[in-house]
Amino acid sequence: MSVTIKDISKRLGISVSTVSKALNGYPDVSDDTRRQILEMARELDYHPNLAAQSLRRRRTNKIGLLITYPVAAVGEYLSQIVTGAALAAEVEGYNLVLYTTIADQLDQLTRICRSREVDGLLMLWARQLDETLALIKHEAMPFVAVARRVASHNVSYVVSDNQQGAYLLTRHLIEQGHRRIGFMPIPELRETNLDRLAGYRQALQEASIPFDETLLVPVTLEAGTRHAAMHTLMDLPDPPTAVFAFHDYVAIEALQAALDRGLRVPHDVAIAGFDGLYSSMVTTPPLTTVKQPTQEIGRRAVESLLTHITDVNQPPYQIILPVELIARQSTAPAS
Repeated sequence: MSVTIKDISKRLGISVSTVSKALNGYPDVSDDTRRQILEMARELDYHPNLAAQSLRRRRTNKIGLLITYPVAAVGEYLSQIVTGAALAAEVEGYNLVLYTTIADQLDQLTRICRSREVDGLLMLWARQLDETLALIKHEAMPFVAVARRVASHNVSYVVSDNQQGAYLLTRHLIEQGHRRIGFMPIPELRETNLDRLAGYRQALQEASIPFDETLLVPVTLEAGTRHAAMHTLMDLPDPPTAVFAFHDYVAIEALQAALDRGLRVPHDVAIAGFDGLYSSMVTTPPLTTVKQPTQEIGRRAVESLLTHITDVNQPPYQIILPVELIARQSTAPAS
């Protein structure tokens, strides 16, 4: 049978309320009494009942992380964000609960909110964004959008500077002499896609390079579509000399498609990605990319969420973190 504070109280002849205060760090207990209680707790191998504490405090000390990507797509990028979030939660005495869902997202979210099995939620790419925001606000559940800018001043989010990253990468290609630069966007990723497209167009405009709609070939989150998109670009009457892929996984497929066509990278076509994943370093040639602070995104998201949990009146945090261009051998001056 587990030991309770009543057992400690009985053994020491000290009131239950005093034992409770001593174990929970209240200041109105003398040092000598606190020492006796803590020693007896160790002797009896006392462990607090966390479930009971949660009921009293109306806290679970758990944070939910809701991922709506297909589980097979939860690769290096998302795992780094999760790692940063988990480490930050652990420091603050919280556990991270992972929820993965593809279908019936709103039903699952409703259940999580109403059961109050977590104190707050980190949202990674809710597909039904507008409906999700309306639901979670209605249920008064603290939350932070992760790795996604949300076009609302009432929503907290932590995200990389996607527009600046796309601008830096496109400018890098322009400085190497490329005038026809293909771009593979992912329209499913909404605001992130819009931001990267804006950065791409900004760099073209500054260099007085006309925007060419035919150089935009969209891809999806599903693997396989990127290979065909690269062939579509290279089949143009005037194909690009450089290709900016939405993220590193897209760039890796584009690289393979170029090699399948007998093209040399970067001599015949330069290819660049986005995210700065480890896998971008080990391709042949290594990929030029934009490095995102993925673990920092996870850490800052948890810190923001815990502030909202503590103070529900805290105004929204909208944090945009800087990125870094990493030039490697997959890009070179246009020939």
